[in-house]
Amino acid sequence: MIKLIYGPKGFGKTKIIMDDINAAAEKAKGNVVFITDKSICSVSININVRCVYTEEYGISSVEALKGFIMGLVAGNSDIEAIFIDGILRIADCKLGDLEDLFTAIKKVEGVKFEMTVSAGKADLPKFMLEYV
Repeated sequence: MIKLIYGPKGFGKTKIIMDDINAAAEKAKGNVVFITDKSICSVSININVRCVYTEEYGISSVEALKGFIMGLVAGNSDIEAIFIDGILRIADCKLGDLEDLFTAIKKVEGVKFEMTVSAGKADLPKFMLEYV
C-alpha cells in the first residue's frame, strides 16, 4: 500500500506524516522506518521508530533511494511501514522521475509506504493519483 501526502511548501505535510508515523509505531508489532534528509527525528518521533538520514548513506537519486528501500526490506522482514518525508528533495528529481520507484515499491508485499511531496494535486503525474 502507498499513501501520498501532497501540498505546497509550508502546507504542513511533515506534521501530518509525523502524526501518522507515531500512530503506526503505537500499533506496530514489527518495525517502522522513517527516511528523511532533515534531522528532525529526535524532536517528536516515537523512540521505537528507526530514523534514517539519507545524507549519511549518500542517497541523492531515485535509483539510490530505490536500492536503499529494497535493501531495507530484503534485510528486515519485520518492517511494517516505511515513511519518507520530502521524496523530491531526497531523490533530487522531478515528479515524473519517480514512476519506476512507485512501480517497485507497489510490488513489495506487507509493507505500508507513506511519503510527502511538495506539489499540488494538478501537478501530480497520472501514476501518483491513485495514491492520494
